[in-house]
Amino acid sequence: MRKYSSFFLLFLVVFCSGQNAFHVLRKELDNKIQNSDYPTALELINQNREHYNPEEKTNLDVLKVKILTELGLYDEAFKLSQNLINSKLTPEQQLKIHIERELIFEINNDEKSSKIEIDKAEQLIKNYPDLKPKNYTHFLIRKSSYYRVNGHREIAFEIANEAKKYAMSVNDESNLPDVELILGLGNRNNPEKRLAHFQRALYLYKRLHHNEAINSMYNNISFLYFSKQDYKVADVYIDSAIANSKNSRVLNYRADIFQLKSEIMEKQNQPDSALHYYKLASGLYNQFNNQQRDLKVKELGIQFNFQKEKTEKEQLQKNIAGTRKLNITLFISVFVLACLLWLILKNKKKIEVQKQEISDNNLALKNNLEQKQFLVQELNHRVKNNLAVILSLIDFQKDQADSSEYKNRFEDLHQRIKTIMIAHELYSYSVNHNDNALIEVESYTNRIFETHQNSSQRVIDYKIDIENSTLKVDKALPFGLILNELITNSIKHAKTESLILDLKLNLIDDKIELSYSDNGTNFDFENKKDSLGLLIIEGMVKQLKGNYTRDKANYKITFPND
Repeated sequence: MRKYSSFFLLFLVVFCSGQNAFHVLRKELDNKIQNSDYPTALELINQNREHYNPEEKTNLDVLKVKILTELGLYDEAFKLSQNLINSKLTPEQQLKIHIERELIFEINNDEKSSKIEIDKAEQLIKNYPDLKPKNYTHFLIRKSSYYRVNGHREIAFEIANEAKKYAMSVNDESNLPDVELILGLGNRNNPEKRLAHFQRALYLYKRLHHNEAINSMYNNISFLYFSKQDYKVADVYIDSAIANSKNSRVLNYRADIFQLKSEIMEKQNQPDSALHYYKLASGLYNQFNNQQRDLKVKELGIQFNFQKEKTEKEQLQKNIAGTRKLNITLFISVFVLACLLWLILKNKKKIEVQKQEISDNNLALKNNLEQKQFLVQELNHRVKNNLAVILSLIDFQKDQADSSEYKNRFEDLHQRIKTIMIAHELYSYSVNHNDNALIEVESYTNRIFETHQNSSQRVIDYKIDIENSTLKVDKALPFGLILNELITNSIKHAKTESLILDLKLNLIDDKIELSYSDNGTNFDFENKKDSLGLLIIEGMVKQLKGNYTRDKANYKITFPND
């Protein structure tokens, strides 16, 4: 009896230790999510998931869907939710997944799919009333957001008020500030009410010590005053956000704050300060984009391994069933043949071992190559997509600009990024390529000229004479940016009714000589050393390790063809 009691106590200690470890991890994850530290929360899940039982792993995966969504990794969040939705989940886990999937579809403007997920979540709450106290406020927030985003603002406002009443009735302090926020967003035509809801949300976030949400609300209120052209009050609130964000780890929130501060300084005729904060915002945006890129790559690798492991387990289960049937037959056959084959196997043993090692190594290399190829192709695809999104955002921002000067600047930026995008379209990166791969210069040049022909209001014709038909990748991109700036300068400054551009590219010994000119009779280009176009041309020539001369609009650029 004592023996069994000791065994039970040992089992109980081990079981409780595991439960306690999972409880500690969940508490730490909730704390990271409360402070919007989603990258760290994601890292904690990825590092610790394999240490827990299947039920605990599922709980972590459900939480991971929310974290991936908050990080903007919508494709990865959707893929994980698909795997989970087809597995065995508790009603509460199903509810959380449907709510997160609604948000993913909402962000991707898929109204029909968003409605399906909202309806499924609502049906779960009706079927399982015990889910309502903890989850109903959050569900109403998502439902209100769905109707607001899809143009039904009156319905959205009614649902938001219902969410507020319910949150107050069950003392749901964690979701109440979010309710005040969406009520503020719903009061588009009443700035005073919007401000009151925003200030109430700020107060509630402060009570929860939700640092990142406090930063966001300071930013929202500052922007509200900024929209009303009350720049002094806007400056006070944005300074509060800056002071509160010193310990913030959410890079894009901090970048938004500095971006708004820059705009306020610009409106107050403080260009030096505006530029300072603009640089801070740009640096943070770059850090955020790099962080997003790294997270995407890691998550792709994790999901690849997850699918691989799942496939291997399914195959193993099939093999086990077949193996059991064959074992008896094989055992008898092997026993009979063992004596006869022993001498042969002894001589072949070394050869078979070597073959197996070669086969294992080849399989490992093949799997490794397939994984790298998948990741590289995915990255190249995302780069092209991201460049297209950037171009769309620039066009949108250009349409929003009031002055023609800013519209022209956005157009110039669009052309530069378009030049980069064309290079990506002509050269497809893969693990089988290297930095010495070649790009056909004539195709690249024609694409750049055609882009300007299509976008410019001037009549443009061009002549090209290219002796050397290819350039290495590390030469082609600076060459393209130089050509873009030369064409832009001609369009802007060459005085002629019908603009004709002339480009020649010759190979002289081991150097490439580029000659460019236009038929402008007058050339009023401002010869400023700090002109952005000239700076780009000089920077790209320097990157090519070349030199150039200019006579008005006539350029001659020489660089080594190494």
